[in-house]
Amino acid sequence: MSQADKKITLATAKSWTANWRNAPSTSAKAFLIPIQDLQGAISEIQNQGGNPMARAYLGIDPSDNTEKLIIVGTNQETDKAGNTVYRDLLPADENTTDGGNSIWDFTRPCPPYCDDNSALS
Repeated sequence: MSQADKKITLATAKSWTANWRNAPSTSAKAFLIPIQDLQGAISEIQNQGGNPMARAYLGIDPSDNTEKLIIVGTNQETDKAGNTVYRDLLPADENTTDGGNSIWDFTRPCPPYCDDNSALS
């Protein structure tokens, strides 16, 4: 992951999301998201045109078994049946975070980054 912009490669994102789906259980209840990083992701996504939206995937980093929230931009399309669908905007190369579309990882799982006084915890 690039520490400067919190972007990860498509290959990393694919590995982490597969780890989440294969995990018997996790302890994550929520994610702490730095606003500055979120604003950076939104800034990139809002330039997509149409009705910009983001999608969040759940993943696990196998290096330390940390739960992750992975954010990507989407592109609004109409499928053959006339339904509106949102396609993930992913980098063309699995091993790059440079230019074009980005995959963002800048969250911290709760626990341990929880609010012990929150009614939602």
